[in-house]
Amino acid sequence: MSSFVSPEPTSQKPFLPDGAIGECFRCHQPVTSRGECGCKDGICLICADCRDVLPLLETGSVDLVLTDPPYDQKTHLGARYGFRATSSEIPFPPLEDIPGLVGDLLRVSRRWVIAFCSLEMFGSYKQAAGECWIRAGLWRRPNGVPQFTGDRPGQPAEGLAIMHNPGSKRWYGGGKHGFWVHNIQQHGRFHPTEKPIGLISELLADFSSAEETILDPFAGSGTTGRACKDLGRRCIMVEIEEKYCDIAARRLEQGVLFI
Repeated sequence: MSSFVSPEPTSQKPFLPDGAIGECFRCHQPVTSRGECGCKDGICLICADCRDVLPLLETGSVDLVLTDPPYDQKTHLGARYGFRATSSEIPFPPLEDIPGLVGDLLRVSRRWVIAFCSLEMFGSYKQAAGECWIRAGLWRRPNGVPQFTGDRPGQPAEGLAIMHNPGSKRWYGGGKHGFWVHNIQQHGRFHPTEKPIGLISELLADFSSAEETILDPFAGSGTTGRACKDLGRRCIMVEIEEKYCDIAARRLEQGVLFI
């Protein structure tokens, strides 16, 4: 999950040739409207607001969008990250324009769009997706934060809004349910709302195949890109905060992890 907080300017914007949508944070080469740059591993990272980048990407330029946008206002007001009653509040604002985001994501994807969300957001995503809505999926977190007040049930899971453009579907999960079970990573996290790499890897295996192109416009600390590198996918990541781009770039410098 990433935020909509504008990054601090670091230097003068580079000169970009006609048709380029930005500069790759890793290789410092222009990025084409299909998300291609000079990175030999096929993992492109753009440090920018995805609301500026998404309209510049070609229609149908990726095979899968897998992303973790901010959640709704109610969730952000009550949510904490960490594992104690004193855990910190989520340090960025909630998502406001779900219809606009869903429209952009469906336009750039040839097939699937998968977005993490709170369970309360399913109705908004379904309405925004229209005929492209497939169903609601669940990420069960066995070690999730309990209900500290003790006056109501704790939140059992986080949601995955599963959408697909009209046409035949390719799904590699066989007959299994849209229900994924992974613990929250309690230690060594790089981002307050970071999803476990095992979960992201399983979703990539279920919804894409080798050498396909994945888009994550809310890249955070780069977990999607890291998993794509390990699994042999191309990836376009967009992240607004430079500190998380730095972390993502460092994670990608590591060798391929066979998982």
